[in-house]
Amino acid sequence: MKLFKFKKAAAVLMAAMMVFAAGCSRDPASESSDSSSVTTSSSTSSSKSSSSSKKPSSSQDMSKPEIKVQDNVSKVKDAQKVNADVGGYLYIPNTTVDEPVLSAKNYATNQKFWDVYDVVNKRLNWKKEMDNSGVTGCLYLPKAAGLDSRDDLAYNTVIFGHNPGRMDPNVRYDSVTLADLPDAMKFAQLYKYLDEDFAKKNPYIYFSTENENYIYQVFAAYYTEAETTPKYYSSKLDAKDSLTVANEAVKRSLMTYKDVKLSEGDKFLTLSTCTYAFTEGMTPAQALAAAEKHRFVIMAKLLPANARGDETANVSKNPSPKMPEGTEKK
Repeated sequence: MKLFKFKKAAAVLMAAMMVFAAGCSRDPASESSDSSSVTTSSSTSSSKSSSSSKKPSSSQDMSKPEIKVQDNVSKVKDAQKVNADVGGYLYIPNTTVDEPVLSAKNYATNQKFWDVYDVVNKRLNWKKEMDNSGVTGCLYLPKAAGLDSRDDLAYNTVIFGHNPGRMDPNVRYDSVTLADLPDAMKFAQLYKYLDEDFAKKNPYIYFSTENENYIYQVFAAYYTEAETTPKYYSSKLDAKDSLTVANEAVKRSLMTYKDVKLSEGDKFLTLSTCTYAFTEGMTPAQALAAAEKHRFVIMAKLLPANARGDETANVSKNPSPKMPEGTEKK
């Protein structure tokens, strides 16, 4: 009888963990284009945005070296032969993030898409194979993210990924203290950007589709409420709301990127994962529930084709970042 109760309790805990793991990301089906005022007056026409230019912007410092492109177009095409749901490829230097990204574009609703990869007692990788750890899942884009061309890219391209909360994902949740570990799997790697030296040496993130390679310049690494207005996790945002989200990200960023300028018409890459930063002293079950309230986010600005820039970022720690309401980061 005691064995039966133990198995039943374990099954309930496992189901709760699987539901939470999906919560590390965001249901794109819930996206909406919330209206909000722009926090800066600086603006340019989206049709004239440097993000859609095929040539270096005239404002670029031609004395700076051209940023080396990471050509992963062929990796996208090869991955699509294995899984038609692959929409792109994400590469973050000096991390383990170097893999295909799934897209919900082939599905009528996100729920149908996610059911394929994230179901009770299963966690499938981009190959639709059972992940050895059973918890890490895959990186994915919401249906609203445009991928056909540079002009088609959303103003806010969002990629979701999981943060396992422990170094060895095969270890049970209830046997360890959950934490944000920069050397753990998947998007736990994003926490490397909280290290000033790493942030300086890795100013660019590379995203590719089957048609083109893109370079994004990092400008924010921050904690946020899981729900914001405008929705930071929406790929449906227009130019104004995307700039509003970006300006808020700068205020919240734990790092200050001094040389990155933002303006209306810019296009952004938003990488989102869950965080255990505000769960100190909680049991694993309590931490899983509490972590639903917050996210950790990296934001980067799309650079023009043939962009020029420095090999390092002019970055320093922000002495007073805006933190999520009701939290106090140690």
